[in-house]
Amino acid sequence: MQFAREINRLIVGILVLFFAVALGSAYWAIFGPDTILKRQDNPRLVEVEAAIRRGSIYDRNETLLVQSTIGDSNRITRQYLYPSMSSAIGYASLRYGVSGAESAFNTILRGDTRPTDLASQLVGNLLHRPQVGLDVRLSFDLQIQSEAVRAMGDHRGAVVLLEVPSGAVLSMVSLPTYDPNTLDQNWVELTQAPGNPFFNRVLLGTYQPGTTLQTPLMAAAILAKYPLATTYEDAAGAVEVADVRFECLQQPTTTSLSLVDAYILGCPEPFVQLVQDLGVNTTKTAFDTFQLDELPTLASYVTVPASTDTITSQFELNSQNLIENTLGQGEISVSPLEMVLLAAAIQNDGNAPTPYVLLGYRDPELTSWQTEPSNRVTLPMMTSDTAHELHRIMRRAVLEGAAQAANIEPIEIGGQVALAYAGESSQAWFIGFASLSSQSKVAIAVVIEDTSNTDEAARIARQIFIAAQQEYASGN
Repeated sequence: MQFAREINRLIVGILVLFFAVALGSAYWAIFGPDTILKRQDNPRLVEVEAAIRRGSIYDRNETLLVQSTIGDSNRITRQYLYPSMSSAIGYASLRYGVSGAESAFNTILRGDTRPTDLASQLVGNLLHRPQVGLDVRLSFDLQIQSEAVRAMGDHRGAVVLLEVPSGAVLSMVSLPTYDPNTLDQNWVELTQAPGNPFFNRVLLGTYQPGTTLQTPLMAAAILAKYPLATTYEDAAGAVEVADVRFECLQQPTTTSLSLVDAYILGCPEPFVQLVQDLGVNTTKTAFDTFQLDELPTLASYVTVPASTDTITSQFELNSQNLIENTLGQGEISVSPLEMVLLAAAIQNDGNAPTPYVLLGYRDPELTSWQTEPSNRVTLPMMTSDTAHELHRIMRRAVLEGAAQAANIEPIEIGGQVALAYAGESSQAWFIGFASLSSQSKVAIAVVIEDTSNTDEAARIARQIFIAAQQEYASGN
């Protein structure tokens, strides 16, 4: 009997162990795989990610900009073909993640959005076929982008060029930049490099606007039916605010100037008198119309983690800080994207377009592109009459005023040069537009850091306009 009890206990023990193994097997067969795959220390994740063949990136003329190549041991390498595109395209690194356009359209380039049926998915998993991404076509123009980089030279700053009225971003330059082909080797040095080459100045830069605010102030004056022809005595005098001194950017031949003359020559004194006449409420309403308290975003373009709040430039306009803020040396800050939208609105009857980059995507085995919808909304910034008047005034600023360095025939260019101060350094701006032909129009914003040479900002804009005109004339 004792022996039988021992046998029964052994059998029960074996059954319990068998049941435990069965439960464990069921768990790992049904629920366990996801648990393992989602663990950050799972090397399989790295292997799967490394095997993905990201789609290629093309510019608007279907010039290949980025491709994935298969090298020794079937190692996939991301190859960036044009250094001038680096600040716009960004990078895709197995170790450091993605940024720029590589981040904005990551799901498309990885192939996460590729439609697949169940049978194809099962066969792919069974045969361990790598995931293949879709190609994307962006609105960037390689020739214009390359010329923008050449024109900027060794300057630190940003350039953005928009097609009007579509809002397509033709060029987006942020300097200094980096070589994404050597990113993994140089990561530590790049993170410590002066000028923060990973920072996208076009989208995230928060610059002092300085006297660029003369443009929305002029719009406010036009809308309020302020007498623009009124002559101001001692209009060429300097204005000191926030420990900086503003003077006329082009020396006038007389000290008596109208508000229009002051704008054309870049003289600050009449605008001080203007905001005092308009008052806080009217001036604040004008700035609210141009949404100067919130930095705009580029449609579908991811530049910061999704958890990051919208970047804003909050300011409170009152009688104590009115002059400081309206001269662009107070709490107001702007991005180059914000300023190019202002210029685009003047070129587009008062309506700012929605900027975008993605034109289409396709299966790499096909030749035709699936295009993105083009029915994008516009943002009313001013009346058409106000826009037309500003267009005329900014055209004069290029033909005969402080922005003459941007002028070149036969391109019809309008614009404004401006100066701002940040600490002990200064920044030169050019914002404006160009009619390249009866059908082709563009708007631009250029900002150069650590310089007071506004002619240099205008010259850079002129070179980019020439490149854009040549591209459009060639049919691209």
